[in-house]
Amino acid sequence: MKLLRILKRESPLILAREALWRARRELNKRRLPVRLGRPAQLKFRVVPYYNPDLRNLSDEGRRLILDFADEIQAGRFPFLGYDTAELGTPPKWNRDFVSGKEWPDVTCELRDCIRNDGSDVKVPYELSRLQFLPALGKAHVLSGDHSYRRVAKNLLSHWIHSNPAPVGVNWTIAMEAALRAMSICFLLNLLSPFEREEETWLAAVTHSLAQHLFFIEANLEFSHFISSNHYLSDLVGLYCLSLFLDGRGMAARRRKYSHLIEAEMARQVFDDGGDYEASTGYQVLVTQLFTTALLLMRAEGTPSPSPAFVERLASMFRFLKAIASPSGELPHIGDCDDGRTELLSDDLRQMTHLPVAERNSLRVSGLLGLGQQLFGKSAVDCEGPGDDAAWYGLTKPSQVISPETRLEPVRKSFTKILPKSGIGVLRHDSAEILFFAIPNGISGKGSHTHNDKLSFVLRVAGEEVFRDSGTACYTRDIATRNKFRSTAAHNTLMIDGTEQNRISSGPLGLFILGNDAAVSRIDTGESQGRFLRASHAGYRSLGVMHTRTIRAIDGEAAFLIEDKLEGGGEHEFELHFQIAPNRRAEITPLENGVLCRVLGTPQVELVVTACVPLDGEILPSLVSTTYGTTVPSSRLRVRGKTKVPARITTQLWWVDAAGLASAQIESAKKSQTRDAVPAGVCLA
Repeated sequence: MKLLRILKRESPLILAREALWRARRELNKRRLPVRLGRPAQLKFRVVPYYNPDLRNLSDEGRRLILDFADEIQAGRFPFLGYDTAELGTPPKWNRDFVSGKEWPDVTCELRDCIRNDGSDVKVPYELSRLQFLPALGKAHVLSGDHSYRRVAKNLLSHWIHSNPAPVGVNWTIAMEAALRAMSICFLLNLLSPFEREEETWLAAVTHSLAQHLFFIEANLEFSHFISSNHYLSDLVGLYCLSLFLDGRGMAARRRKYSHLIEAEMARQVFDDGGDYEASTGYQVLVTQLFTTALLLMRAEGTPSPSPAFVERLASMFRFLKAIASPSGELPHIGDCDDGRTELLSDDLRQMTHLPVAERNSLRVSGLLGLGQQLFGKSAVDCEGPGDDAAWYGLTKPSQVISPETRLEPVRKSFTKILPKSGIGVLRHDSAEILFFAIPNGISGKGSHTHNDKLSFVLRVAGEEVFRDSGTACYTRDIATRNKFRSTAAHNTLMIDGTEQNRISSGPLGLFILGNDAAVSRIDTGESQGRFLRASHAGYRSLGVMHTRTIRAIDGEAAFLIEDKLEGGGEHEFELHFQIAPNRRAEITPLENGVLCRVLGTPQVELVVTACVPLDGEILPSLVSTTYGTTVPSSRLRVRGKTKVPARITTQLWWVDAAGLASAQIESAKKSQTRDAVPAGVCLA
């Protein structure tokens, strides 16, 4: 069915190009064993990717690196979502330590690694990205302690010996080889210069890097139908390899891959800075990938990246800043698997100092600080610690380019629209709502998209009160995967128990989502207070159109949310509100309404009203802020049955004290009475 949809959607010319490309790639795969077995006439060359200014590295920044490196030395491997695993030195590189399942040492494809037996291939993938190696290299640079150098070299040697190309689970897709190759190159950069007695080891590692390059080129994750973070990872990995390897064909490769990276920036990133995969987790990964490419270009010195490329990258940092909390946390919108090109200070801090339940893989203050140092605060309006930037010698804003676009100054009450990405920000008093009318990612293909149309996240005083439920897992558990990307897992409205976009229940549908819920652009204005408004067509098959308006109430610490249903017939509806963990909620029935108090500081109260009886309940729920882990929480569900057209309103207030003034609740009741219409007629 997926193939048929593609054939119907694409032009004959694109289909012909795709057929030729696939034939060429298949030929390259068949030739690969010969290339891998041939001695590579390449040498490692030192490129100043890192240019550390250790004087500007904070004491905490030093301690984070050393603490993390000490864990690796002891055979304890930290993961954001799985905590620190006692894997020993060396670990088993082909094992999912969560399920205990292993993959055999045979040549295989990715489809052979997804076994639907409770295992998750991402666990050995994550370990074999070897992103702990640069941390060991940095610890060696900081301390001068050769034990870090020795452990890094031994672990890398063992990985190469245990994973001969192209055999085993860790040689199944090009993206994993690309991310791993970058980790190796970064380690060599940190360990150089090398002693004479290390030349044999360096030659073996250089040969492995050449094999990585040939493997990625033969398995390039390109398609004329789709382009994603996988293909971008391949390109950045190939550019990195061609930069750190010296020999025949490398200079031509540098020119080729830098050009292709710039082309992907124009293809994958909207002019508002959003990654077109419709996911904040992949927004972080893609921003890191393009930033790594820029730093590599900067290290090479020539050719300089185009102004258009650098301006679009600056816009990605502005995007992050626009949706980040004051502490640098992003909402978990769409999929997030904690992917990185390098581990930054935020990652190290969480993995070494916080329990898993308190971690959030979308804490990006260090990445924002790197953006500030690259482009200058006036260009991207980012603020963050400078420890990560110090490793690249970016101790002062380097102004790689002076982008013409500037962010408007932040005001106490304002709206900001990221039009192509489908995100609106409405700030009012001490609160802000992030409103999502995000088109399915990758031009409707939706591989990392969730059913979150017209959902929102509420922050008060910088803390999330109503949040997105996150991702939890991919292939380990199909039911959990689909539950976390379902409509009911988001703060939106559901009609007749129908998903906004179709979700396949089988294993082949884990990264496929229907493209039923076409969304409108977000409209904004200041009629009766600043507002955001959008619609989606996910319930068209039921004869219903859903429009949501979120409005700041002038003179009050309050928002008004109006859900307008247009069409015909009688339908059941459900409103869902995912409550942040560690908050308790209680509900009180009202006439044709429900009052919910979300306790804590700040306290939030909401009243849902309609012209039909409503039933409200607090349900146990789960949220996920790191891949592979869930945390208990609760969810408010409000249900009713109405004739369409209809309108449901939700009023939200927040205070720092123990409760809200009764006058506000009375106001809601009066509003409910004022909006009432004759029984059986529920007009919008």
